Amino acid sequence: MRVPSSRNPRVASSINPLVALSLNPRVASSLNPNVASSRNPLISSSLNPRVSASINPKVAASLNYKIASSINPRVASSLNPRIASSLNPNVVANIGGLYVWSLDLEVMAFTVEANAVVRLIFDTNVDFSGVLITVREDFLNEFDLNNEWVAYWIHARDQSWLRFTLKGRWIGFTT
Repeated sequence: MRVPSSRNPRVASSINPLVALSLNPRVASSLNPNVASSRNPLISSSLNPRVSASINPKVAASLNYKIASSINPRVASSLNPRIASSLNPNVVANIGGLYVWSLDLEVMAFTVEANAVVRLIFDTNVDFSGVLITVREDFLNEFDLNNEWVAYWIHARDQSWLRFTLKGRWIGFTT
């Protein structure tokens, strides 16, 4: 996958949360859901799709890509990076979406914005792999293709989001 150097944390240390401590939830407690309870969906029920039906794609049809064809990349070709080459990081290096990184600085995926609330996740092979639902401007919930809640993302700054397991373990970030 082609990643521009300005969005590559191996090259640009200012976007690497392992180096830029203001982006590191182990140091910046306001970004740590285990410390900042307002960012923890197990404590703050408004962030939890198991409690709040309006952010659960199993309940809210407009968030369910299986029902809402406008957010399904298999139907809406303008959201499919295999068809819309401007969305494909294997064709165009500086995509409009986010690059998703592991803490080992391996690019894992990228996102495509479907609408103001929904972003689609594609793996490095450009296979559709999940959905992000915006809960509020600083918080996203991640769902797999079965609409199971699998992770959540906390906004750090600019295009930097921190990715956590449901138990609050930091597992990745975006650029």
